[in-house]
Amino acid sequence: MSFKTASLHVLAGHGTSPRPSLGKRILTMLSVRRSRQDLAHLSDAQLCDIGLTRDQVAYEIARPVWDVPTNWRR
Repeated sequence: MSFKTASLHVLAGHGTSPRPSLGKRILTMLSVRRSRQDLAHLSDAQLCDIGLTRDQVAYEIARPVWDVPTNWRR
């Protein structure tokens, strides 16, 4: 198999790490959005309990919904 063919297999989702379906990716993005909204509504005391600061939460909320850890993309 040539490099070009191997690259096409990976891009098409047939390589070493296949892409999740469109539906799964949309559900993941909705879940990320919901989680980030939930973080925004926590009090400072609750954030302290989970080891986060208001600045860290603001940074997290500003991230785009597709910007998630690699292990969430499976």
